[in-house]
Amino acid sequence: MQEVTKTFRERLIDFTLYCRERQFVLGPPETRDAFEIAERGYFLDRKLFQYSLKAIYCKRKEHFDRFDELFDRFWSRYYEDKLAQQKAAIKHKKKEPDTATVIFLGAKFNVPKPPREEQEAKETVGANESIRLRMTDFSKVDVTDKERLEELAEELFHQMSMRFKRRMENGNKGQIAIRNTIRKGISKGGMLLDLTYKRKRKEKRKVVFILDVSGSMDTYSYYLLRYVLVLKKYFKSLEFFTFSTTLTHVTPMLRSNNEQQILREVGKNVHSWSSGTKIGESLTEFLGSYGSKFLSQKHIVVILSDGLETGSVTQLQEAVRTIRRKCKTLVWLNPLKGMQGYQPIQKGMVNVLPHLDAFESAHNLDSLLKLEKLLMDV
Repeated sequence: MQEVTKTFRERLIDFTLYCRERQFVLGPPETRDAFEIAERGYFLDRKLFQYSLKAIYCKRKEHFDRFDELFDRFWSRYYEDKLAQQKAAIKHKKKEPDTATVIFLGAKFNVPKPPREEQEAKETVGANESIRLRMTDFSKVDVTDKERLEELAEELFHQMSMRFKRRMENGNKGQIAIRNTIRKGISKGGMLLDLTYKRKRKEKRKVVFILDVSGSMDTYSYYLLRYVLVLKKYFKSLEFFTFSTTLTHVTPMLRSNNEQQILREVGKNVHSWSSGTKIGESLTEFLGSYGSKFLSQKHIVVILSDGLETGSVTQLQEAVRTIRRKCKTLVWLNPLKGMQGYQPIQKGMVNVLPHLDAFESAHNLDSLLKLEKLLMDV
């Protein structure tokens, strides 16, 4: 049996923790199996290693749906930078430095033992870094922070996804069925230990996102697109449109469960990304082509735009007024609202504000997560 080097063992531990933080159920048996396939040299073949870990780590459908993306995100850099060194290390095994034996999820292995003060300092710095990135405007993120922001967004959006799931499961129980509860309690000596519930009629949730992807908005639109990819699992009807100078119906591109594949598909087919802005014309086109199908008193409509209209302000005002009349709730997200001292003095925003149910920001991760409560109430 081939031996895995210390560096790779640490990497595999980090990946196990990475998955556990995202609600993967991993215990000592899964950890031992993961180390065993690694020691057999499966990690030398990326696909073989990926499919082997997937078989071990995934126990639910949502795990299978997300695993490939998590694996690619975590291991890509390793396979690009370290694979050649890893193969050489296996062939020419060198003496390892002094290590300490650590038990992780029931499996023993050797890792360096960092000083307690150093470990605590790393945890504190990591927490402060996450808070900073959550509050940073998307358009002002440094190149060096982008990868960490991507990981943080994926983690926070997944946590939000789990809250949506729990809320929907608990919300669909309905009222307690007294007779059935008593009947079940008879077999337990009259103790009402298990409550039964009447079936609650599920109301169909419907939401429409209309994103401005003009040059001044493309950074913000990218993160809201990722936000929408999480939400699409929990709304029975979710429609997604982009616009700048023309309107594009993006929903047919969201059918895949692979986020990276969806992003590539959108990038290839949305030709007006990063161009000019004609909000009024685009919303009028939406009303004419899709309004009768995707607008009703069961719909919430979310528009993301900075409101910098280059076309007719009168046409914009009329389109927004019509959308508000035909839907249940109309929300406008404007990233500029997150700027200190911002006032909605642009002609476009001045004319649409009276017709909005909510006017919020969408300039960083924190502002996007605040939309959760609003959408949960749909």
